[in-house]
Amino acid sequence: MSDNGKSLLIGIVAGEASGDLLGAGLIRAIKAQYPHAEFVGLGGVNMQAEGFKTLDDMALLSVMGLVEPLKRLPQLLTLRRRLFAHFLEHKPAVVVGIDAPDFNLALERKLKAKGIPTCHYVCPSVWAWRQGRVKGIRKSVDHVLSLLPFEVDFLKQHDIKSTFVGHPLAEQLSFDTPVSESELSNQLKDFRLQGPLLCVMPGSRSSEVQALLDVFMETIAACLQRQPNMRFVIPAASEALYEVLASRLSEPDIHLIRQRILLTRGESQLCMQMSDLVLLASGTATLEAALLGKPMVVAYRLAPLSYAIMSRMIKVDYVALPNLLTDKAYVQEFIQHDISAETLSSALLSYVEQPALAAEVKNAFRQLHGQLAQNASEKAASVVLQLAGCEPRVINDDL
Repeated sequence: MSDNGKSLLIGIVAGEASGDLLGAGLIRAIKAQYPHAEFVGLGGVNMQAEGFKTLDDMALLSVMGLVEPLKRLPQLLTLRRRLFAHFLEHKPAVVVGIDAPDFNLALERKLKAKGIPTCHYVCPSVWAWRQGRVKGIRKSVDHVLSLLPFEVDFLKQHDIKSTFVGHPLAEQLSFDTPVSESELSNQLKDFRLQGPLLCVMPGSRSSEVQALLDVFMETIAACLQRQPNMRFVIPAASEALYEVLASRLSEPDIHLIRQRILLTRGESQLCMQMSDLVLLASGTATLEAALLGKPMVVAYRLAPLSYAIMSRMIKVDYVALPNLLTDKAYVQEFIQHDISAETLSSALLSYVEQPALAAEVKNAFRQLHGQLAQNASEKAASVVLQLAGCEPRVINDDL
């Protein structure tokens, strides 16, 4: 490959912001060994900052549930055909699909049938629901890169090669991550001086925010009734969601609690880091909060039809990643009809009013952090390069 003057070309197809971050880390780790490697496919701003060439907007894959993606099906099928044709023409040494299994596995299967090695980064949650999909994984990929330790054993039972690489978030975040000095951090410090600070995160998708925002506002009001000194920060995941949140906070029914709420553009990790506890929609952010050592309460609400279908397929006891990893309900979860201002506020205030409970949760999260910190990008790069037929290179840090 690049040893004999030819360029090393690697295809990557990432879905959502979390996949973009994984892809960027993978590209950096591969470039550390093969500086002239080229990367093409579908990715976001973080991957593009590493020199990645994206063929379309990654946001096309950012849809959730079972019913919602059907609305974009023609667009998604056109995108998949375009990616397949591009990879078939340019023959990358390996194609890595990052998450987005419903989209990527079908693409990977077609590529594998044409003799192009395939790798899937982030094991699909077949151990949790729709376990029949595991047969599709075996037909589609040569190797799975797993972020969670128990996935390797599950895949091995189904004759699928996989490697536990750890979770990159565990290398980026910890209880001891220094707080960046900024105007926002100073505002958050002022809020903390006034009372316990709750970070409220209703989601990164408009559908999540629409489903949870009103009950989260009611929860804030309920918390203030019992703990008048509490303060709240809401980091908006995007500019569009910032406008939605700002509009909601300007409505008359909010004016009594508005002065206790700080709305920010982004900076969710900083907001979580400086808060005492977190209220959030289920998703990757639950793991971020755990790695920062924050007691949390999780709400999970889907469109009624999607929930009716998915609830019959679920094979696990928990929805929050920290609970799945520890196999214990350190995160208090509320799903669909169990979500109310009363249930959420009572769960949140249990951490404020019972310091021993908060300490137990933090201790469990510290142990989880150590389990997941495994130099994920470097381990993932090693597997991808092997699939590409490349010899591993030893990097001399002294040079």
